[in-house]
Formats: sequence, structure tokens, C-alpha cells
Amino acid sequence: MNPLEAIHPFARIEQLLGPESMETIKKARICIFGLGAVGSFAVEALARTGVGHLTVVDFDQVDPSNINRQLFALHSTVGKNKADLAAERIKDIHPQCQVRVHSEFVNADSLDSLLASDTDVVVDAIDGLNSKVNLLVAAKAMGLNVVSSMGAAGRTDLSEIKTGDISETEVCPLARVVRRRLRRRGVSEGIFTVYSTEQPLNKQPYHPEDVHDSLEHHGRERPPIGTICWVPGVFGLTLAAKAVEFILSSLRAPHP
Repeated sequence: MNPLEAIHPFARIEQLLGPESMETIKKARICIFGLGAVGSFAVEALARTGVGHLTVVDFDQVDPSNINRQLFALHSTVGKNKADLAAERIKDIHPQCQVRVHSEFVNADSLDSLLASDTDVVVDAIDGLNSKVNLLVAAKAMGLNVVSSMGAAGRTDLSEIKTGDISETEVCPLARVVRRRLRRRGVSEGIFTVYSTEQPLNKQPYHPEDVHDSLEHHGRERPPIGTICWVPGVFGLTLAAKAVEFILSSLRAPHP
């Protein structure tokens, strides 16, 4: 037997967090909505942490403009479904992980089949406003833990990335609109968010031939926003870290 085969892939996590935490992580159920720049990094971190059950949701396919920032986007994967690519990568990292794949658009109707009551944490990495708000409202109505990404595009400064409850967000235009819409639907707090206090930049013109808007058939078309990989990457990693924190919080709670 090759001695390398005897090394457990999550040995360093167990060494860091302890065997009880590792067992809890293995049993955890996390659902990630949106598998672009933010979501792909969240999926990567959760798979490499040994989460035992992952559900991945995204209706979109990889296009060449995704290659600069999305982990699933390679020249060899252009035109392939992001959800299928995410599942393949998860299984290559963590073969024992139970993966559910949904290649469909998120709206008020589809959420009935996409959200499960036994989900430990919902990770919102959706960039479409209506889908994002519908997901957050539905998840909160079910009493699920939720971690949500606000706007990561148009930023370059990592020092401006902040975390906090949705009610505490500031500067971010997306967060402002999300807060307003959530309040109209009875949700004003209780959603952990990652956001940036950097004013978004999008001053450079874009070439129309470089634009593929995956949401053009699901609402109004959107102009592209310039994006660099490290900001959404940190957003996604932070969402994953908070999701694991939620999972392990029951172990850390004081016993009565």
C-alpha cells in the first residue's frame, strides 16, 4: 500500500478543530445558491473542509468572460453547466460527499423544491436581485441559517470588505436595495452578510461582443461590471467560514 493513501485528506482540519467538530462537519448539510465568482470559492472551501452534504444550484453555463474570476471556468469548460462542474469538482476533492445538483433558475416557484427543511446553512451567492430576495425571504421563513453576499464586482480593495448583519450594511448599493425589499416582506435582520464599503468602480467602457448576460431571459438585461478575482474570492471564502461557524455553534454552546 502506498503510504500516501493512508493519510486522511481532512487530518489537518481534525487536528485544528478536534474530532467532534470534524464529525459534525461531515454530517452537515449546506446549500449553495449561485456558482459564479463568489459561489465557486464558497463551494471550494466547503468541499475542502469535508462538509458531508452539499447542494449546488445554478442555471447558468460557463462563458469566456467568467475565466478571470470563477473557479469552475476554464477554457476546457466553456459552455458547460456550472452546477455539473461544481459537482464534479466536489467529488474529486471529497469523494464521500453527497452532492445534489440543480441546474435551474431560482424564483419564488422553484424555491419550494430547492430549499429543504433539514438544511443547516443556506449560502446565497446569487447576483440577480429578485432571485436573491426571494431566496432570503424563503430561507428565513423556514428558520434556516443564512449567509449572503452583497456586491463584490467593481471593487479592488480587500481592506474594505466587511461582515455583519444585513441591517448593518452600508455604502454597498446592492445591500441598500436588498435591505429595502426585505423590509417590505417582513425581514429586517438575522442575515449574515459579506459586503464592501468601497465605492464600486465601473468607469471603463465595455465591448458589446464581450457581454453574455445570463439573466436576459429572466428579467431586464444588465450592463456588465468590471471584476477582479480576489474580491469575490474573499467574499466566497468568508461565507464558507461563517457557514462552518454556524454548523459548529451548537458544540460551543454552554450546556445547561
